[in-house]
Amino acid sequence: MRRVTIRSSAGFTFLDSLMEIVALSIMLPLAAMFYLFGSQYLVDLDSAETEYRLFSLELQQYLDDSQQVFITRDGKGVRIVRQDGVYDIELYGTVVRKRKGQLGHEIMLTNVKSGEFQLVGKRLAIELEFHSGAKEEADYALLLSD
Repeated sequence: MRRVTIRSSAGFTFLDSLMEIVALSIMLPLAAMFYLFGSQYLVDLDSAETEYRLFSLELQQYLDDSQQVFITRDGKGVRIVRQDGVYDIELYGTVVRKRKGQLGHEIMLTNVKSGEFQLVGKRLAIELEFHSGAKEEADYALLLSD
């Protein structure tokens, strides 16, 4: 049997350092990219934001086929008159609820601290403040016949 011996390892330290720097220069930008992607993913998972988006889309659907729109409860709600019935969407405690024909109680949005509905010309303006401190404002164009 023959033995293999390394006489000196002094020449490998500089090369090792260069290889480590190259490896870090490749890995650090990837780590930063994954961190930024992960933080944006968590923002997208925010249930309150998703809930507001769904509320906004559903309200837009009711307004699309509306014949008349009225503000009710001193700006705390809106009444939408459509061919298939009358819908009240109003702030009720800490929720925004929907009622058809002044019956029922379907919750559309939760954790609402305060809110206001306003008719400005042919626009419906909504301002909502949530218990988390977030504020949302939206304007909806109304396609009402004169």
